[in-house]
Amino acid sequence: MYYFYINYPNFKDRTILIHEGECGHCQNGNGMHESGSNEKGFWAGPFKELIHVEEALKSLIKLFSYQPEIGNHTCCK
Repeated sequence: MYYFYINYPNFKDRTILIHEGECGHCQNGNGMHESGSNEKGFWAGPFKELIHVEEALKSLIKLFSYQPEIGNHTCCK
């Protein structure tokens, strides 16, 4: 499964990274601290295939006035 995180305060300055669910940063969409808080952002997913994540991100960023970069976290390489 795959996920991505949108960081509200910093998304213009950072690449939106796609993570595998088992990644220590992602932890199946719970994040590193597993706080469940959406105060600074949110995890989206799970997506079964990498192509589904990319399609969702392309649709989502159309809503932004700024077009952030999209990349793969090292866990996906």
